[in-house]
Amino acid sequence: MLRKLSLAAALVLVAAATRTAAASTCPPPRQYSGVCTQVIVWAQDPATGMCCQYPTPCSAPAGWTIYYGPNCTSGGIEL
Repeated sequence: MLRKLSLAAALVLVAAATRTAAASTCPPPRQYSGVCTQVIVWAQDPATGMCCQYPTPCSAPAGWTIYYGPNCTSGGIEL
């Protein structure tokens, strides 16, 4: 039982570290005013190819390609 608990705790720590590392490399959401579709999107940096998640298409960085599928793989739209 202790071994299973330790493995679960290790997996939680790895997941948290991965999220922290990814979040620290993505730019913060862009501020915007007005109405915007409330749908989670992924945006890809044209210079580096880095893919980041944002809460709305309007909050993604300007000039990045917007995707509606995870990992920047489906339906790219440049804003």
